[in-house]
Amino acid sequence: MKLAKSLWKSKGAYLFIAPLFIGLIIFSYYPAFSSIYHSFYEWDILGNKRFIGLDNFKNLFQDPIFLNSIPAMLKLMIPRLIISVVVPLVFAELIVSVKSQKLQSIYRVIVLLPMVAPAVVNTLLWKYIYDPSEGLAVELCRLLGIVGQNVNIDWLGNPETAIASIIFMGFPWVGGTAVLIYLSGIMNIPGEIKEAAILDGAGAMRRIFSIDLPMIKGQIRYFIVFGIIGGLQDYNVQVILTEGGPGYTTYVPGYYMFKQAFTSGNMGYACAIGTLLFLVIAALTLLTFRFIRTSD
Repeated sequence: MKLAKSLWKSKGAYLFIAPLFIGLIIFSYYPAFSSIYHSFYEWDILGNKRFIGLDNFKNLFQDPIFLNSIPAMLKLMIPRLIISVVVPLVFAELIVSVKSQKLQSIYRVIVLLPMVAPAVVNTLLWKYIYDPSEGLAVELCRLLGIVGQNVNIDWLGNPETAIASIIFMGFPWVGGTAVLIYLSGIMNIPGEIKEAAILDGAGAMRRIFSIDLPMIKGQIRYFIVFGIIGGLQDYNVQVILTEGGPGYTTYVPGYYMFKQAFTSGNMGYACAIGTLLFLVIAALTLLTFRFIRTSD
């Protein structure tokens, strides 16, 4: 009874947040649970469905295209995860080491500027950088004498260079909010701790590994979790640039899910892929929280 009275007193606040929660349920939770539900069905794009239990999952682990897409995903995800965690941290430490507050502010603005361009635009920009005949990448190779003037390099069309080319996209990997999130964590470390370390004779590297890294575990865990989620789900490059090629070199499970759903019309099979990715993401996220604990 007291709970009901308390809720009634705050009815105005609940009324204001109701649209947010309704939208969250309709556009975020419902599709996820619907995908799990339909993963147990043979369901086509016309809406016809038949319950088949675990057959979609059994077929998935016998599907050579799906099984071959897993190593490709790992080859892309692991280096990009390391880059997304380490490089912004290094750049944040470099900014912190700058004595001038004015220069620090300028650097913070510079790392945010790339956010002005949408991700799709950045991907298309790299398409022109990797142009086999006139792209910036091949022109630099010609300028440095790595290849002849009339030699073309199909960076994304060659199985030996496709994975490395995708990983290199986004260089120098510091644009966006990652650097600022690390900066906020480093700058919130109490000054007394840093001063005590300096008095004890700790150098820059010792301070980073003994003070900074333990104190910003929360930020590191955040980037690891979202890096794992992004690495398992991402297939933007495949849709825009490679189409999973050359051959199946850059074919990842997310792109296979997309193709099964909207090209082949196997919606139930696509839902099974999505459900499996969800379970893997959930397991890896729990492991990350288990092994990277913070003082919070």
